[in-house]
Amino acid sequence: MRKLTDKFCLGTVQFGMQYGVNNALGRQPTDAEAFAVLDTALSAGVRMFDTASAYGTSEDVLGRYGLARKGAHLASKLAPGTADCTEAVLAGLRTSLHRLDAEQLFCYMLHRADDLDKSGIMDGMCVAKDSGLTKKIGVSIYEPQDAMRAAHDDRIDVIQVPYNVLDQRLDGCSFFTLAKEHGKIIFARSVFLQGLLLMQPQEAERHVGGSGRAIACFHELARDCGCSPAEAALLYTLSHPYIDYVVFGVDTPNQLLENVTMSQKETTAVQCYRHLRGVSFNVPARVVQPNLW
Repeated sequence: MRKLTDKFCLGTVQFGMQYGVNNALGRQPTDAEAFAVLDTALSAGVRMFDTASAYGTSEDVLGRYGLARKGAHLASKLAPGTADCTEAVLAGLRTSLHRLDAEQLFCYMLHRADDLDKSGIMDGMCVAKDSGLTKKIGVSIYEPQDAMRAAHDDRIDVIQVPYNVLDQRLDGCSFFTLAKEHGKIIFARSVFLQGLLLMQPQEAERHVGGSGRAIACFHELARDCGCSPAEAALLYTLSHPYIDYVVFGVDTPNQLLENVTMSQKETTAVQCYRHLRGVSFNVPARVVQPNLW
């Protein structure tokens, strides 16, 4: 049985730009600060890392660190707006590999589900996999209907989905069982909803209108489990039986070590998952989709 820490995937968007509504630094980290986080992640046993060409200088930072040469598995994403042709896809991937100082990716994903309908782009993704530039190809989705499409698509190996205690939309359809029947690897992002789940309700409401009442309810349920909001949010998503990797970002080494410590509470994790599974927080889609904030 996999340990919960084996599901860790460190998201690195915050290394390439100022990111998140609850950013501890309040700015993009320096190389030294990012490298300290990466050192800590590798020492803690994290081997999966998520980036994208659209994440500012994130790929460059990982390349300067030499992450690919240190036994890490890297997932990156095609730039939105890439031309609908094989050559453009391969050029984009080779640029990412150069920036990352890597010879091969674990997975190269579409950053937008709309690209599934573009034959030139999908031909390029398949050529990239067949030629060994990436082991797998995938897609990052925002909407349940796109997740279902990807689950049915035999070309797709990996699906990255938004999933957290407030956003259980994919449990309301047959996505998870369908994806596993089709052999998909599932990455879940937004475990902390960019830090919104960790804010006090009044502060959350100021940042994202309509979120305060749901955050207050979640915090109360976390207390019922004997958990902090951070513990409840992380343990809930980590405990989902069909999620293979949980993508989360941190700003400091201490935050990463706190997540490692939280993930070791496996008995609490089971209780937390049972307590929070299926709870309806009655929030509109705009609250759980950071791209709409």
